[in-house]
Amino acid sequence: MRNLKHLSSLLVLMITTACSGTPSEPIPLEERLAARGYSIGEPVKRLNNYRINGWSNVDSRNVILNVGASEHYLVTVRNNCEGLRSAERLAFSTIIGDLTDKDKLIVRGPGRFFENCYIDTIRTLEKIKQD
Repeated sequence: MRNLKHLSSLLVLMITTACSGTPSEPIPLEERLAARGYSIGEPVKRLNNYRINGWSNVDSRNVILNVGASEHYLVTVRNNCEGLRSAERLAFSTIIGDLTDKDKLIVRGPGRFFENCYIDTIRTLEKIKQD
């Protein structure tokens, strides 16, 4: 009987603990970009590939491409592309020579595997003016 009380107390404690932890809401993309000093601008059709000179990952669906000295673009892929989170290398495949929403990003993650991430949209990023 005593063991049964301990077992039931343990079960209640486990259930209470499991239910008390609410999953945290993901931070919206706009807020994450604002923390980096950007707001999302207009969509663009293409980027000149010879001007792309850097990149930084945002999450598994978004990456920021640096173009020239001061232009930045948000590239969003169609599906989650887990390799974007920790990619060591980023490349792209294009038919016309410019990066478009018909192309794909190719990422190489820490596991040395390649993942194709098909582009959905390309949008300008505007610098947020600091007051």
